[in-house]
Amino acid sequence: MMMMKILIIDDEPAASNILKILIEKNIACEKEIRCRNSPEEGIEMIRTWQPHLLMLDIEMPSMNGFDLLSKLPDHLFHVIFTTAYDQYAIRAIRFSALDYLLKPINDLELSNAFERLFHANQLPQKNAGQQVDNLIQNLQQQPKLFKLALSTMQGVHLLDTDEILYCEGVGNYTRFQIRNKPAILVSKTIKEYEELLQEHSFMRVHKSYLVNMKHIRMYEKEGILKISNGDSVAVSRRKKEEIKKLLSI
Repeated sequence: MMMMKILIIDDEPAASNILKILIEKNIACEKEIRCRNSPEEGIEMIRTWQPHLLMLDIEMPSMNGFDLLSKLPDHLFHVIFTTAYDQYAIRAIRFSALDYLLKPINDLELSNAFERLFHANQLPQKNAGQQVDNLIQNLQQQPKLFKLALSTMQGVHLLDTDEILYCEGVGNYTRFQIRNKPAILVSKTIKEYEELLQEHSFMRVHKSYLVNMKHIRMYEKEGILKISNGDSVAVSRRKKEEIKKLLSI
């Protein structure tokens, strides 16, 4: 593995130093770590040093992390955000298939984030840039209008949630059935998408199925949902009454 160049941008020197120590202690790869304590210095370092990974604090006084990214024309690096709890920001980050760490950062969460990053490094580098671009666009929208980024070996698919008919859990993968498009298989569990899409009219109707309620066309008495594309999706026994109530049956 080549030397990984990691740039930490955090307006608190103590926080950036602690994160640097944690990375040195827990992440076993060849790496060079640099720290900058203002967004302006960070932007200059990104342009001149061209890091592979940006560990970026969201809350900074002169310019937040999202504003910093919007000032860069190209995003040819991976990003892991560091933040205190901010539900809106975290939701936008997750919709864009990007990663974040909650402060104070602990060893296990940091190690898990790097494991995900090493997996992502097997994907085309342009994926990272597309995901950052999507995040910047999502932050200009209401959450209901966020585009969902699905990162695959072929690239990043950006979807309006209304395009998604249903999701099928396949082991540790999720298959997305899309209106008038081929299915997309993503290496994340259906549980992750259940949490993310529950405010977008999606409901878990079975351990293997998450359905967009807008695309249900019929409920058959055997406990089968007919979807707008003609597919059939089974409803689990414990979900039947809840589904019938929601559909006013």
